Parts: sequence; structure tokens; C-alpha cells
Amino acid sequence: MIRVVVYARVSTKEQEKEDTVETQIDKLTPLILQSGDREIVRIVKDEDVSGDTEPEQRKHFPVVLDMAEKGDFDELWLASRDRLARDVDIAGYIRTVLRRHGVKIVALDDSDEKTFDRFKDVLGEMELEKYRAKRLDGINRAIKEHRILQRPPFGYMVQEKKMVVDERHRGIIVALYRDFKLPAMSLRKLSQKYNLPPSLIQRIRSNTIYITGEVRWQGRVIYHVEPIVKEEEVVKSQKT
Repeated sequence: MIRVVVYARVSTKEQEKEDTVETQIDKLTPLILQSGDREIVRIVKDEDVSGDTEPEQRKHFPVVLDMAEKGDFDELWLASRDRLARDVDIAGYIRTVLRRHGVKIVALDDSDEKTFDRFKDVLGEMELEKYRAKRLDGINRAIKEHRILQRPPFGYMVQEKKMVVDERHRGIIVALYRDFKLPAMSLRKLSQKYNLPPSLIQRIRSNTIYITGEVRWQGRVIYHVEPIVKEEEVVKSQKT
């Protein structure tokens, strides 16, 4: 059986025109199932996502990329080509990445296989390089403006595209760092005390941002934000 992932995307403006993800899925599902040799392994929906949003920054599309890398499906079905992206560079990047993992893209407005192949060829490696250059420019601009590049760690939040302390969690972060100084406090005990998963507590303990305020990207410090924990206060609290 050919394993199929269905991807549906709409922006806010498109939803206002009643072009919803559900209408896209309703168009695709019967065609896939009627083929007789295909099965739907996953339906991925992105709502309120603009067509020029980079794939890694969409809420759910990274699932598609992850599944492709693992070889979990064979075809990606779309109601139309622009559901993949409205930006030609981004569309070319996605098509090239998926093709490298052996995934075929099927859109209902592909008139025939030759058109589909020509479209892929035009957007191939050259479009991928253009996209990478465009993405790098965007990253450098974000770094210069101290804007957020990735999901903030627990204890921080995004405000006007910048990372700031989430005051709702400041107290628990400070308390955790005090308890980290106690040799008897294992991850299991901390998890029970603060009702947090051990994996999250481990990430909090190993992330230097809470003390140094250092924001890192690809192994280097790109700028600083307000640290939540003052090391001297933690040490002082243990002596009292």
C-alpha cells in the first residue's frame, strides 16, 4: 500500500472566505481511498498560517518533515499547489527536501505528470539555494534585532517577537535552582515536589540562560536577555 499524508493549510484571510482545512480534507480523502492502493497514515492541518511562512516555523508542518526523514510515508496530498506555499522559493525548498526522502507530492490542480515534473525541476536545487540564502538573511536580521528564533524555554515567553521573562514561572525557576544545590533532591523528588516532568526539570538545570541570560543559536551566543536566577542569591539562600 502507498502511504499517504494529507496536508491542509489556510491563512486567516482564507478562512474568512470559507476555504477551511476541512473542505480541503473532504476533497482529498475520497480520491485517496477510492484509488484502492493507498492508505492515509496521517492528516496534518495548519490553520492561521500564511503561505509565505517557512515550513519549520509552522505549527504542524514540521511533523511532515520529520515523517519524511524517517521514511514513514510515500506521498503528500494537497488540495492545490499553493497549500504547500505561496512563496515559490519556499515551495521549491519543500519539494526538494521531500523528493530527497522519496516522497511524491500530489496536488489536485496538477494537470498531468509532465507538468508536475517540470514544476519540480524548475524549483529544484537552484530554488533550494535561493531559499537558504533568504532564510539566512532573515536569521541575521532577527539576531541583530534580538528577535526570537526558536521556541523560548520554560520560564520565558514571546512578547513583540522578543524573549522576556514569563513572570508566572519566575518563582518556580528560582526555587528549582535553590533545590538543585541540595544533593538529596533527585529529579524524581523535584518532579513530585513541583509537579513537572523530570525531562523538563533536566532541561531547566542544564540550560545556562536562566543564570547567564545567554541566548544561543547553533552553538554560539547571539544576544542576552534578562536572567531569571541570580547565582549569588541562590548560594546565599543555601547558607541561611
